[in-house]
Amino acid sequence: MTKQDDFSKTVRLEIPPEFLKEDIKRKQSGITERILPSSKLGTKTKELVALSISNADIKALFDNLYDAALISDLTGNILDANPRAVQSFLYTSQELSEGNIQDIIVGLSAPVLNNICQNLIKDQFTLIQAYCIRKDGSHFPAEISSSRMHLSGSDYLCFFIRDITARHETENEIKRARDALQQEVSERTKLNEGLNAEIAERKRAEDQLYQAILQLQEHDKAKSEFVSNVSHELKTPVASINHVAGNILKGIAGNITEETRTYLNMIREDCQRLSRTVEDILDMSRIEADTLKFKKVKINLARFLKKTAESLRIQIEAAGLGMEVVIPNIIGFVDCDPEKMERVIFNVIKNAIKYNSPNGFIKIILNYDEAGFFVIDIVDGGIGIDAKYLRKVTERFFRIGEHVSGAGLGLSITKEIIERHGGSIEINSPPPGQDKGTMVSLRIPVTNAPSILVVYENEQNHLNMMKQMDDFGYNVTSIKQGEDMSSVVTDDIPDLITVDWIAPGMDGAINISSIRNIKIFERLPLIAVIGDGNDPVKQEILHGLALPTLRIPWQPGDLLNCLEQAVLTRM
Repeated sequence: MTKQDDFSKTVRLEIPPEFLKEDIKRKQSGITERILPSSKLGTKTKELVALSISNADIKALFDNLYDAALISDLTGNILDANPRAVQSFLYTSQELSEGNIQDIIVGLSAPVLNNICQNLIKDQFTLIQAYCIRKDGSHFPAEISSSRMHLSGSDYLCFFIRDITARHETENEIKRARDALQQEVSERTKLNEGLNAEIAERKRAEDQLYQAILQLQEHDKAKSEFVSNVSHELKTPVASINHVAGNILKGIAGNITEETRTYLNMIREDCQRLSRTVEDILDMSRIEADTLKFKKVKINLARFLKKTAESLRIQIEAAGLGMEVVIPNIIGFVDCDPEKMERVIFNVIKNAIKYNSPNGFIKIILNYDEAGFFVIDIVDGGIGIDAKYLRKVTERFFRIGEHVSGAGLGLSITKEIIERHGGSIEINSPPPGQDKGTMVSLRIPVTNAPSILVVYENEQNHLNMMKQMDDFGYNVTSIKQGEDMSSVVTDDIPDLITVDWIAPGMDGAINISSIRNIKIFERLPLIAVIGDGNDPVKQEILHGLALPTLRIPWQPGDLLNCLEQAVLTRM
């Protein structure tokens, strides 16, 4: 392939490497006898050429050229070669001078030589890229330039041959890298096209999913509203039926027979059961809508658990079951919503009643673990729960058996409430050390004891109250009436305040009013400690303020009950 340089008098000629195979094949077959004795060139001509370049300076320049240099006649017969040519082609200088340039440059033919001569006549140089063959048959890529020499009155050709193996390898590496890059770009393009298609498909699927979610949310909202409305509609008539049945049982409508009494009790039991189911459904709707509210206060868990369990003793014994409450001497508090925590304990104990064995038992145990949690274990000796159902019993609407009463929401709501108090529920069946029955363990985190501010006027009452509160585990701070309250209340706001109103007169009312006017105290539970007198004005004021009162002298149980009542009244 030939092309003319735009900016020089150089003609570039590239001989494709396809010629290489044919020339190597010829060489390997012994057809390279063109390196002949100088039959085509007389001795006299060779001598003339040799004489023409015998000048020492020219000869030194020729011999020290970096590139291999060969001089030939116009038909390619080699007349002379420099040392670099001898090194490059592995021929001796004599062997080269007896050969033809066509035997060592692949694809160089008589027409090509003629083309080179014609270019030189036009003062154009020819730059050839071709492969050269060495004596041992190996080959290398070369860049060959040619020029015309006028020696001893005749024209000759001079070939300068540069081994471009390193450059060729670099170019091949670049080409391979470029091809690899193009391949990678092509593959990446295809991959990107695939990814773009996948992204578009995912976007379409996400849009569909989003629309489906919106529809589900709308349906869920409509369902929750429907359930809530229906539940509220049921709540009032159920309460009315229960109330009427209760009044008839009390004899308000006259005497009733035993058979009627039995039916009325059945009606009341069904009303209470239905009322609980309605409340469960309402709570579950609130949980799903995230509108279930908690009014948390700090309570003494041991006292709370004992009261809650004892409130169910009659019901438990009426079912022919025994109940044991094991509460060690533990002083500690939990931060909880008392109504909802009572609901949790009721749910678990009522399940223990429902699924117990005849003449069975229910045991309620309170413990404290090292992780800072109270643990309430409610154990029964009933039919137990199959191991395959243990993980499912706290799921919504899950019930075991075909003829089980209830909506299957009790333990699900219990789990939600406990977890929203930072606790957990665990169910084992049978309990450790038993061959049947169930143990439900409720873990609730312990909190700091409530802090109480005692505002006193009577020193002795103050000391008694401080000691008893300290024995019950409360954190107590006191201040005498009339002193600056900011001196005792800094960063920590108390959970409850007691105020003495023992002496006659209105000083106590003034103290209560001044405390209520302090912004940080205006919503705190407050107890009025009063004397033994019966002052109607004082009673009327206290009634108007809706304040719980503690009358002197009091019993320790009275003080605890009053503290708990004050906290619960302000919920």
